[in-house]
Amino acid sequence: MQWNVKGAGHVRVTMLLTLSLLIAGCTAPGAAPVPTAPEEPVAPPLAPMEQEDTRVSSDENSELGTLTSLTTEGVSPHLELVDDDTVRISYSSITAGGLVVAECTLDFECQTSAVLQRMSDLTVVTTGSGDRRGYWVEMNPETGNKEIYTGLVSQDGTSLSDSRSLGYSDEGQMGWGVPDAVTLPDGRVRLYWVVSGEGRAQEKIVSATSIDTSGTTFTQDDGFRLTGGYVDFEVLDASEAIWVAVMSTSPENLPDTAQGIFVATSPDGLEWSTSGVSISPDTASYLDPTGIKNADGSYTLVLAVAPNEMGMRDYDLQHTQLSVIIP
Repeated sequence: MQWNVKGAGHVRVTMLLTLSLLIAGCTAPGAAPVPTAPEEPVAPPLAPMEQEDTRVSSDENSELGTLTSLTTEGVSPHLELVDDDTVRISYSSITAGGLVVAECTLDFECQTSAVLQRMSDLTVVTTGSGDRRGYWVEMNPETGNKEIYTGLVSQDGTSLSDSRSLGYSDEGQMGWGVPDAVTLPDGRVRLYWVVSGEGRAQEKIVSATSIDTSGTTFTQDDGFRLTGGYVDFEVLDASEAIWVAVMSTSPENLPDTAQGIFVATSPDGLEWSTSGVSISPDTASYLDPTGIKNADGSYTLVLAVAPNEMGMRDYDLQHTQLSVIIP
């Protein structure tokens, strides 16, 4: 997760979104985000971080495989399966000047398809109505707040249409956002996102569920899905038998405690539990996990990796495999 003022990449995403809005105001209006040239100065190439060690959480029987760099700077990735040989990844990048959409082989040899503007934290699902619908964070020019928006996403992922705000706003919170959408077994859509808590590293996960299979109108669910500083929540599996999610932790405890990757399970997507044991190495910070389920029951993950430091950091996108054995 990336905040407005703390040591994760939200500093960079917020700067990118704000600059994009300012620049967009000087250009001709467009109906929807479209591919465009970078709007920010190009940053120097990022030296990939090598992470080869593996850590196991015996409490949850979860294990990360070897982490391999995509040699790409970015945060808040979203991964989706296109076909048997192709995945699509979207991520926010200061280097590229927007939200990158790229087609990749299963070995993550990627080719950029588009760079979208004025948005961050994109998540895409196929609703029960059959639509490819996206949810993302965008600055509302009327309110001056960041809000969660939704819109239809093209089959190639390079354009959006019929976008509108869902009404969920940061309301000035420093730790807020990074929505994740998942289609429920009955076809409705559930959204998860982070809100600030009281005190240091006390972020909470909340959710809202659509009233029908269109995924356009939501009612916020009562209570909190998780508390205690968990962030970057993403559901990997939402079956009627068991739900599986991955998440990271607050950057507010840096540099003393690294941001780690954690696994949570649930019977219904509302009541979640976790062992609280990180399955990632503590030699760096791991955040923004996203993933898809593989045919063998494992998961392919993409996440952002950064030094255990406060302030502005370099972020390297990496991929790995996650195995989860449910007792």
